[in-house]
Amino acid sequence: MKKTMKQKILDNDLSMEGIMAEFHSYKTGAEKAKFLREMSQLNLPYDVKWETLAQCHEGTKSWPVYKINEEGEEEKQEKQENILSDSAEVLQGMDDKPLTKEELEALI
Repeated sequence: MKKTMKQKILDNDLSMEGIMAEFHSYKTGAEKAKFLREMSQLNLPYDVKWETLAQCHEGTKSWPVYKINEEGEEEKQEKQENILSDSAEVLQGMDDKPLTKEELEALI
């Protein structure tokens, strides 16, 4: 016998998979927003911004947009180059002679 969502809430038996399945059963943004607000009132262990999602589905808030600009890409490349140059400096300062017993124990 399949449990209804209200019965699952009463039994405190809400997995994220169950919540998503119920969420996708709603057709309109208003129904989805209402459901998300119901979920926000429960003490669930998920880090979800229920109200923000509800506002996006009902149309009162715009969906977040991830923008990539050309300057940001250049900064990423510079950071990667700096990481490589830092490790190259460390490697250049190392000798080829084996570690002493004290140096080896200090590393461990």
